[in-house]
Amino acid sequence: MKVKKSNFHLNKWFLDFIGNNGETMIFYAATLSFKGVVVHYASWINYNFNNGVTVKSHFRNVNLPEKTDELITWFDDKFKVSGSWQSLTKPIKARIFNDEEGYLDWHCWQPASKVKLNINNKNIEGHGYAEQLILTTPPWHIPMHDLRWGRFQSSNDTVVWIELRKEIKQQWLWLNGHKIMNATIEDDFIESKENKFFIKLDRSVVLESEKKIFHVVETLLKYLPGFNQIMPIKFLMATNNKWLSKGELERHGQAVTQGMAIHEWVNFNTKN
Repeated sequence: MKVKKSNFHLNKWFLDFIGNNGETMIFYAATLSFKGVVVHYASWINYNFNNGVTVKSHFRNVNLPEKTDELITWFDDKFKVSGSWQSLTKPIKARIFNDEEGYLDWHCWQPASKVKLNINNKNIEGHGYAEQLILTTPPWHIPMHDLRWGRFQSSNDTVVWIELRKEIKQQWLWLNGHKIMNATIEDDFIESKENKFFIKLDRSVVLESEKKIFHVVETLLKYLPGFNQIMPIKFLMATNNKWLSKGELERHGQAVTQGMAIHEWVNFNTKN
């Protein structure tokens, strides 16, 4: 396929953390280049039992994570956060989309991590996950009405999944690093009858429920005037639902193991 030179390039990192007390954090750090203009973005979703969900974001002085072998480090001066993600499993990757203008490459560097964070000079430890997306074509070129993504970890197992639905369904799912085909991926369960595993997801905590793309683009317009006008309205007004779930993994109809999942559904068929 002959690839045209694209005016779009996104480098987006997702890092998360779940502590022993259930406190959960998601960090995004990204750089977007569009028609020669470069915009940086960082966001922090923080959940704990006492305060619920809080969200902070900013567009200046953003650092991208640094990766060396099995260690990823990241800091953000504005958030007063620094952390390290030490890999506990082998990485996995996939090319999710490819067209004449570019591609979407997904690098799950750490399906499971040991995480150490320093927040306002307070040290905490837990487990987490780390991935990086490289997108060189506008995301609305990717054919999808629904996007589902998630990751589950227990003491012995990791499951990572992505699914795009439109006229056809495309999915990528790994159980403990092994790719699984023809699974059923829904908001509240994952199942593979062929491989005899089932994950129940309780969606007990709503981390996000909003038109996230619209709100981010609203702020981006300060740096990229007219950026919203080139997007299909269904993409711009998509609803994003992200959950923190207690999960139960059953294998071969036996022995349920418990773990935690962070997962989401993005609906691109939302009415205005």
